[in-house]
Amino acid sequence: MENMKRARFREECPTACQLVSRRGTIRTLASLDLETKPNYWLTVCAQDQAVVPLHSCVQVYIEVQNENDNVPLTEDAVYYPSVPESSPPNVKVLQLAAEDRDIDPLQQISYRIISGNPEGNFAINSTSGLITTTARKLDRENQPEHILEVLVMDNGEPQLSSTTRVVVQVEDVNDHAPEFDQKMYKVQIPANAKIDQPLFQNDYASSGYEPPELELTEPMLSDPDVGLDDAATWESFPEKNFNDLQVIFRVLATDQDIGENGRVTYSIKPGRGKAKKFRIDPDTGVIYAARTFEIDTEYDLLVRAEDHGVPKRSQQARVVVAVVGVPLESENAPVVKTGDQHVEVTESDAPGYLVTLIQASDADGEQVWYDIVGGDERHEFYIGRDNGNVLLAKYLDWERQREYNITISISDGVHMVYTQLYVSVIDINDHRPEFTESVYRVDISENIEEGMEVLQLHATDEDEDKKLFYSLHAARDPVSLKLFRVDSVTGSIVMAHRLDRETLAEHVLIVIVKDQGTPAKRNYATVIITVHDHNDHAPEFTTKIVQGKVYETAAVGTQVVQVYAIDRDVGDNAQIAYTIVSGNIGNVFGIDPSMGVISVAKQLDISTLSEYMLQVKATDGGKPPLSSQIPVHIMIGMADNAPPRFISDDPAAEIYENQPIGTFVIHLEARSTSSLLFQIIGGNVGDMFFINPSTGVITTKDQLDYEHNKFYNLTVRATNMASASATCSVTINVLDRNDNVPYFEQQVYWGEVSEAAPIGSLVLTLSEALAPNGSAITGNHNHLVNASLPLVIRARDDDSGLNALLHYDILDMLPRRYFHIDSSTGAIKTIMFLDHEKIPFFSFHVKVTDLGKPRLTSELTAEVRINITDVNDCAPTFSQSEYNVTLLLPTYANVAVLQVNATDEDSSENSTLRYDIIEGNRDGVFAIDATTGIITTRDVESIGPAYRLAVRVSDGKFAKVAQVHVNVETSENSGLIFQRPTYEGSIMENSTKISTVAVVNVLGSTLNEHIEFAILNPTDMFQIGLTSGAIQTTGRKFDREVRDNYELIVEARSQQPDREKPRVAHVIVNVTILDINDNCPMFVNLPYYAVVSVDDPRGSVITKVHALDLDSFENGEVRYEMKRGHGELFKVDRKTGEVTLKQTLEGHNRDYELLISAYDGGITPCSTDVTVHVKVIDKSMPVFSKQFYSDTVAENIELHSPLSVAIQAESPLGRKLIYSIVKGNEMEEFAVDFNTDYFVVA
Repeated sequence: MENMKRARFREECPTACQLVSRRGTIRTLASLDLETKPNYWLTVCAQDQAVVPLHSCVQVYIEVQNENDNVPLTEDAVYYPSVPESSPPNVKVLQLAAEDRDIDPLQQISYRIISGNPEGNFAINSTSGLITTTARKLDRENQPEHILEVLVMDNGEPQLSSTTRVVVQVEDVNDHAPEFDQKMYKVQIPANAKIDQPLFQNDYASSGYEPPELELTEPMLSDPDVGLDDAATWESFPEKNFNDLQVIFRVLATDQDIGENGRVTYSIKPGRGKAKKFRIDPDTGVIYAARTFEIDTEYDLLVRAEDHGVPKRSQQARVVVAVVGVPLESENAPVVKTGDQHVEVTESDAPGYLVTLIQASDADGEQVWYDIVGGDERHEFYIGRDNGNVLLAKYLDWERQREYNITISISDGVHMVYTQLYVSVIDINDHRPEFTESVYRVDISENIEEGMEVLQLHATDEDEDKKLFYSLHAARDPVSLKLFRVDSVTGSIVMAHRLDRETLAEHVLIVIVKDQGTPAKRNYATVIITVHDHNDHAPEFTTKIVQGKVYETAAVGTQVVQVYAIDRDVGDNAQIAYTIVSGNIGNVFGIDPSMGVISVAKQLDISTLSEYMLQVKATDGGKPPLSSQIPVHIMIGMADNAPPRFISDDPAAEIYENQPIGTFVIHLEARSTSSLLFQIIGGNVGDMFFINPSTGVITTKDQLDYEHNKFYNLTVRATNMASASATCSVTINVLDRNDNVPYFEQQVYWGEVSEAAPIGSLVLTLSEALAPNGSAITGNHNHLVNASLPLVIRARDDDSGLNALLHYDILDMLPRRYFHIDSSTGAIKTIMFLDHEKIPFFSFHVKVTDLGKPRLTSELTAEVRINITDVNDCAPTFSQSEYNVTLLLPTYANVAVLQVNATDEDSSENSTLRYDIIEGNRDGVFAIDATTGIITTRDVESIGPAYRLAVRVSDGKFAKVAQVHVNVETSENSGLIFQRPTYEGSIMENSTKISTVAVVNVLGSTLNEHIEFAILNPTDMFQIGLTSGAIQTTGRKFDREVRDNYELIVEARSQQPDREKPRVAHVIVNVTILDINDNCPMFVNLPYYAVVSVDDPRGSVITKVHALDLDSFENGEVRYEMKRGHGELFKVDRKTGEVTLKQTLEGHNRDYELLISAYDGGITPCSTDVTVHVKVIDKSMPVFSKQFYSDTVAENIELHSPLSVAIQAESPLGRKLIYSIVKGNEMEEFAVDFNTDYFVVA
């Protein structure tokens, strides 16, 4: 077979490509489109029907040939280029470009102008489509617009074509000068006959204007000052300051050009002398007089009309103004012969067009003058002053104003009459209709019904009452013109015939709109209609029946046959899913839902069924889905050299452990045309099984142990006489027997539960590795975990199933009254209220038994130790409810009077007792130590005769009150006195040696009188000999920095029982704590950051370090020195700690680190080091007042609350500073105002 074949298909093939499997014929199954896909590469394979099928493939290249089915179209339906008039030949007007979607290397598009070019003003290149001018000159004034129809053709067969309209606008050039309606104006104006009458009745006079009085003079026919002055200059008076002037006359000039080329400006060259009294309006050409006139005088003027083109063009006219006399009185007023007139003027009539003639006569034979005095505010009309001819002064625009009511005055110099001229403007067709959009896009479904509207076209025309008509002009595909129609009046595009997306998915229409004017004007638009698919095609199978054959021994997954269907829809509507709907007995076949490939799903068995008739359905993804079915006939065959086949695919067996050797396990069966040999080739761990090579019976070779191996996966091979073989996997599950006793995971379990726990509470694991007595638990206790976990007694059993289910029991009787263990889980919970004060600790044993047959019990029990945690449920109690004590005066402050004592049955953490006096302490003369309960004197000067104090003790929850009776008595002068009025002593701090501080002695005692000494304000730092009076330390360490002096009050008391009042004496002993150098200096205000400018001079202080020493005298004096750093640049003052510059620094953005030491003056000095960070900056950089700031906020601070820290910085150049946080605020919890140092919580 050749490696590659070529084939050609015509583009209009009705169906898509198919390969007939037996004959190898390829045919189409779907319509081909060269423009969508110009070629196809197919891979065709041939496969035989052997047990192991062989195949060979060939590449087939299919080239789609073109059919001329697309009309060439330009990008736009109409073009509006422009070209200047009088352009030379070959000037580019427009480059047309057409597209033909047909793909043909010989494709060629040609262009031809078929209308609108009768005089040959334009030419088009038939190949490139370039439109240019010809030698025929264009004249805008003759024809401002040329409408060309261009035929665009391809060279296909049949030839297809379309037309494109090109509307060429001829641009104006300034090729015409303005033209006056007369070369010379001879104007007669009357001299005023009456002083109070204006020269002419005009708009100014009608608006209230009062002209100045005219001074009548004698005629001066030969006045030399009224002739032309050749040396005069042109004057145009653009400021139009004519309020004090008389309207004399109006000249009219027109220009055939348009725009600036046709805009006319008037100027005047006055004559000599009095002729300079005239001025002209530059826009209207109205001439005004600056002075009064003399009868029988003539004035010669030159007026010029100039356009605004480049270059400017102009024309001049002469105006002769003759002043004629008028009678002072006249019997008859002028009579209008024509009366009020109604005339019509088209908006296309050019300036200078004669509108009408106003005729009037005067019975006295006097001269009459005409003037427009109303209704012409824009000076669009002109009237001959002496002849009554009404002309157009400007183009009229019907769209701007449609009616004019013009008031014309006729005067004989004495009388004035008026007539009305009604002018109606007739609209001409000077606007082409406009579509609202140049391109319309619409999406429709292919199932739209005939007659339904697809799109409503809209177009407008600025002309009056122009009815518009719509029609189809062209289409990319000629078929589109038959499928749609346009209502000529409404512009509605409706369906003419049903659409078929599979034939044409997009329709491009050129629509036209035209008005009913003469000549009619038209415009074009493009309509792009995209046809969306509708699920109107069911899948189609390429054949009527599919047949296949497969051997019984075919492996699962072997492909048998493939069905193929096509759907002419697209998208989900064309997504085909294949299913087997019937005939698949035993589900032995499966089908790929996407590819339609039918393959073996289960092992085939020819003895069960030798052929299958399947019914396969192809369903598309539309809504609703469409489907079709095809029968598939599959034959099952058996090969002579086929390998054996096991009857069961996955055989399995079960056997109890400990069975005797040779016990039957399973019998394997396989089918083959010859005898078989069975072998175990894998999975026989420990060689525990044996298979009979002839029968396939598997038996045990050794006793099985479930706990050792719970299952076996044997691989058994069966080989026939043709040496063909097959294998299967045999699963043998070993069943458990109850041959293992359960055992605990650990021997001791620790737990705890609160005495306040309700009944049913779980015992928790002990939170700390402490025994109930507070001693540390020894040994390995990995079971102690977080107290939030319940205490669970865990045991294991190596058996399985029911044999491994465990049952727990508490063995001890007393704990069973308080605790219950869950028999299944081993969790322990309370069943009675607990009391820590009665039983603070439980220890008991738990046994575990499995549920097998027979039941087995653990050989060892587990010990459970549960600590009952205390809660504060007991109130403290005083040792006695009332206390009595006598206080002898005089006494001193801080003298101990009495110590009350209370106890609490709760544990120590719940029995922290606090004492306070709540009643009876008048004037606050007593104080009580909240911890020890010692009552002492406070204000000895205010002590009264007796006190009844109420002392309270509290454990934080409960409280008790005891009464303390203090009887105050004054001691008599007993004669006892200390040898000194005060005693002094000292002790070195940090000393723990017991040493004597002082020895006190009394005078005045009798022989053998027993004197006892006591410290009335006792402290744990000192003790006194009961009879010796020697004051000693107790061995506790003193710290001078905590307390440097103790004042002890010592009492000497005679112990004579026969005296009613004992003899007593008191003395104060002052003990001073001496300092040693036990504290090093400590730096404060850390850390130290310094910023220095490169401009700072030598000796500048950049920062100051400061350290404190808690020792005294020389031990507390601090000195500073530079220990390490840049000593050549910096130095530190030994006493003050000021860091200064030794020289000016060079370079900015540099950092230095200085190590400064602070040491004290002790005999053995103690020192501390600190690092000072120095940063050198440029003089323009802003500087913070400090380099380190700190603040503290509460965690529940409200949002947007300000911080108390004040961050201050300044700019050396006085510039505005902007603050921002650059680091450390990743969670965006703080914010700083950009313009201030205002910090807030964000």
